[in-house]
Amino acid sequence: MVRRDWKPGRSARSLGLALAALAFLPGCYESEVPLDSTPRVDIEASWLGTWRCLPFNADADEQPATVKVEAGAERHYAITWQESGKDPEHYEAFASSVRATAFWNVREVKTTGEKGKWVFLRPTMLRPAVLQAQIVDQDALKDVPPNSVALRRALERKLTSPALTIDFAVCVRAKDPEKTPAK
Repeated sequence: MVRRDWKPGRSARSLGLALAALAFLPGCYESEVPLDSTPRVDIEASWLGTWRCLPFNADADEQPATVKVEAGAERHYAITWQESGKDPEHYEAFASSVRATAFWNVREVKTTGEKGKWVFLRPTMLRPAVLQAQIVDQDALKDVPPNSVALRRALERKLTSPALTIDFAVCVRAKDPEKTPAK
């Protein structure tokens, strides 16, 4: 991912996220391969839903993005990133487990069907309705051979290092309008 200053009026091109999608900090690690060749971890229901997300260190007037996470086919997540006044962006993701720590393999899916590089996101549920998203820093994996086995081993070695990830965003679950009682 490229350095991104997530400001109103700028498009967030990758979830980096995904949440995504989604990197406003320099140094997001991008990979030609995911951590697992196929999804091995079931969909986690607590991550599904609609979220309102702000980047860490957001400006006071920063508007949150709306991120919808849905269960896709074959243990995949379908993610839509929507900034106010912008076209939605779409991502696919699936979870991998590295020593019982979840990492999402996330990549953008363009309207043409073209798919971006993989980004590794570590989602952490801080509370039932609050999600922290961190992305793997490029410096943490800069000398690692670009294959799934080597990437997994490097993550295992560096799992407890604060330098492994960059804080990306904090997200709060939005109310589902279909489940809100009528007045």
